[in-house]
Amino acid sequence: MNSVSKAAIAAAVLLGMPLAMSAPAAAQKKDEAPAIKVSAEFRKAFTAAQAAQKGADIAAFEAALSAAEAVAQNDDEKYYTLLMRYDLETKKRNEVARGAALDRIIAAGRVTGPDLGDLHFVRGQILAAQKKYAEALPHYEQARALASTQPDLPLQRAIALFETNNVQGGVASLDEAIKAQEAAGKKAPEAWYKFAVSKLYQSGNKAVAAEWLSRQLAAYPSNEAWRSSLLIYMEQARAKGVAMDADQELDMLRLMRASKALGGESDYLNYADIAQRRGLPWEAKAVIEEGRAAGKIQASNAAANELYRSATTREKAEGSLAPEATKAASAANGTPAKNVGDAYLGSRDFAKAAEMYRLALQKGGVDANLVNTRLGIALAMQGQKAEAKTAFQAVSGAPRGDIARFWIAWLDQPAA
Repeated sequence: MNSVSKAAIAAAVLLGMPLAMSAPAAAQKKDEAPAIKVSAEFRKAFTAAQAAQKGADIAAFEAALSAAEAVAQNDDEKYYTLLMRYDLETKKRNEVARGAALDRIIAAGRVTGPDLGDLHFVRGQILAAQKKYAEALPHYEQARALASTQPDLPLQRAIALFETNNVQGGVASLDEAIKAQEAAGKKAPEAWYKFAVSKLYQSGNKAVAAEWLSRQLAAYPSNEAWRSSLLIYMEQARAKGVAMDADQELDMLRLMRASKALGGESDYLNYADIAQRRGLPWEAKAVIEEGRAAGKIQASNAAANELYRSATTREKAEGSLAPEATKAASAANGTPAKNVGDAYLGSRDFAKAAEMYRLALQKGGVDANLVNTRLGIALAMQGQKAEAKTAFQAVSGAPRGDIARFWIAWLDQPAA
């Protein structure tokens, strides 16, 4: 009987394919196993088992293999019946017996290097399918250490790490999986990002969850993805005790507006109501007009009509902002400049808003995180991406830092 290379052995096991008694020419390498010695009796029984292996009658295959196992005497004979046993249990879908056979194949020491890593990967998969993630994880670690060629290894290792409550390790492995996809010129599935976000929120790690939401949005920047991701973030933040105040929610709604992610009537009315309560009638009025134009707000909606009437009246009463800007320039601190900046932002005079926010930061005495967020928004809406990102990157803490990261993700989107 001819020799069979380690690579051929590994391929046969991994693919559940019948094992040829000789290796193909491409598999012949310097590291081939020594010539196999078998008895005539075993050769006859094993040949019969190989013939049965090719058929659809599993019972006949098992009977033939049992006969070969019964006459197997030396290590070679036992090893080859073991490989066939793995194939039989795979066909029978007996995962426990299949795993036991694979354990013995690994322990035999005839496969080394990346091929052995591939075997460990398969063993981990078998255990993971049985929800035995703690037992699967060491096999994934061995597969990784042996440079397994299996492309799903980082993802499956990440799942096992998450399921054994190692969230940090799971995130790192999932990041590795995504980067491997990118290196191969592929795009990681959106479900991978969602999985990481879900696990991070469950663990209470809101900051990193927000980063992954930003990555998800950068990779899958549809309007619906923006809407669902921002709503999920706000819901999860509230669930974890990080309730947003009106100013923070307003800046999230502004992002939903910029990303065209405002949904139904309630989104528009909530946005307009918050803007009106924050003293921004220009913005409240504009949002209602947009909702009407998009067919999201019905002409008969009494609440919307009253809000629009009130915003229009207040807008007319406001007059020019120029005198207030002049006063802000000579004020002792930055609060007046911040307030005028808010008014300019609400009326979509983004250049003037940016000017006032910079003045507010220069004078001090203001919430720098809030002012930098809005400076970033004003710059972003003018298309000044680099300057906007610099402002957003100066924002820290939760949820302000998360809001800023979402805006950065929006800026990083490919042009439509």
